[in-house]
Amino acid sequence: MANFRYCFTFICQQGELEIQALLLAASLKHYLRCDYELIAAIPKPTNRWGSPSNQTLELLNRMGVKTTEISNQIRGNYPICNKISCVSIPTNANKLIFLDSDFMCTQEFYHHPRFANKAFHAKSAGVATYSDDLQDWKTLYQLFGSVVPELRIVSTVTGEIMPPYFNSGFLAMNPMPEFFTTWIECCQRIIDSGSIVYDDHYLDQIGLSVAVHKLSLNIDFLTENYNHPTQQKPLNSKILPIFCHYHYPHIIRREPALYRLVNLFLQKYPELKTLINQYPEWAPLTTPHFQPRQTWWGKPQTNFHLPEAIITGIPRSGTSYLCHILHQVKDSVVINEPQEIFSCLPSKHHSWQFANYYRNLRRSIIEGIPIENKLKDGQVVEDTRLHDERVMYSPVVTRDDFMLATKNTVAYMARIPQLLYMMPEVLLIALIRHPLDTIASWKKSFPQLEQVRVTGFPFGNPNDEIMATWQRKQLHEIELTESVILRRALFWRYLATCLFEYRDRIHLIKYETLVTSPVNTVKKILKVIPNSPPLRLITPIPPSRVRQNREELNLIEIQTISAVCGEVANEFGYIIEL
Repeated sequence: MANFRYCFTFICQQGELEIQALLLAASLKHYLRCDYELIAAIPKPTNRWGSPSNQTLELLNRMGVKTTEISNQIRGNYPICNKISCVSIPTNANKLIFLDSDFMCTQEFYHHPRFANKAFHAKSAGVATYSDDLQDWKTLYQLFGSVVPELRIVSTVTGEIMPPYFNSGFLAMNPMPEFFTTWIECCQRIIDSGSIVYDDHYLDQIGLSVAVHKLSLNIDFLTENYNHPTQQKPLNSKILPIFCHYHYPHIIRREPALYRLVNLFLQKYPELKTLINQYPEWAPLTTPHFQPRQTWWGKPQTNFHLPEAIITGIPRSGTSYLCHILHQVKDSVVINEPQEIFSCLPSKHHSWQFANYYRNLRRSIIEGIPIENKLKDGQVVEDTRLHDERVMYSPVVTRDDFMLATKNTVAYMARIPQLLYMMPEVLLIALIRHPLDTIASWKKSFPQLEQVRVTGFPFGNPNDEIMATWQRKQLHEIELTESVILRRALFWRYLATCLFEYRDRIHLIKYETLVTSPVNTVKKILKVIPNSPPLRLITPIPPSRVRQNREELNLIEIQTISAVCGEVANEFGYIIEL
């Protein structure tokens, strides 16, 4: 539409919000491809909110950003509600877009017909931070003499079902005075009522839901392309959103696309470095980790993604040995059974905490923050049964795009589809070993594995709700089986079936191939991980022999394994001979 004009507005307040406002303004100026104006709202009075520095105001002016004063119309101490006054800023634009200061534009923004066709545009909240209990919503709407809207939406991160409830970080609307006054009135009535239980930080969003309903606005539900919850979900380097909501500087430090963008702005606006260096949490953004680099710090690359792998497989199939030899590759870091994953793996809802764990882990390694790993004599242990001690250390890397991998057997096996969904670019490596050798090894392993007590696994147990019905059914059968000999065979069959189920999406390695040809195995792994470092070994990796302890098995055990595991073992090329 010709002559369709946008007004982008955001808060610039004394302190760290100055840095956020400047980065947002710089990103808007860099990527906007529409008719627009930029307005920075400065909260008053000064004795409450302070004043942005002259440097900040001068830099905003250089970027073509107008400034205007606003005042918080909410009675009480609710700084979060400063944003409400932004929607009252006079403008001749067709569409007013408010953004939280901790946003950045990361892709070109062009006029889209959707903004001309609807009155109000927002993304559903990522999490049901008010409530997912319908009774709470009824109490809220009764306060306004109304009923809960019939419409139901889904929170974009956790998948909770709820009435319309928006993330207020990005709001687009037709300029209208009644929107401002209605939003203010709704928030104030919630405060004054004393009957609504809420978190102060989300007061504006709760009031917003009611205000939109009271005004009967025609809603356009935006996707995360306009409001990506980067604090909760890592950016997809192949498809960057137009706007991302990063919240904190350490999120920028873990996201290559944002890190590069900040570097671009530091080059374009050198005085920005001085302002950023005033704040300890922000200062690391002004110094590259390695020089020269073309990934996190250097020139942006198209479709670049970080080399990462997840290692899993049937226990006692050589997963720790693979960790050991991959760790011998220069600029390759492999963590054997990190404890942090148990708070990161999804349980009920989709969760990107695990993907964020990888980003945070990489950031810690780059910045020299010690991490935990299972080491022996400075090397990742080859066999956790023989040595299972975790120590803190700082891996040595020379590039920020080093290859990063973590390993767990049972927990990762229980989350294969979720891991592939959360991290579509990752290489999922799975190991398998002849069932006779595997089960013979289990007999001398940890008690939980030796006895196959599946109920004791934090993930992959019979009551694990996120797993498929067939998986829980087989695990229940194992749990109810009295014979430990049969339990072992059933468990191997179950795990092998999981691998067969996802065989087209995993990189399968046989233990027998790994130990007899370790260097060639590593070459193949690095070849299928895009952007992985070249094969430069810190220490030589000699071939080893295939270890067999079949003398640990009696005839009944071998017959049981043959009868129970033979069919699926044959799918992987294993023959069980009596």
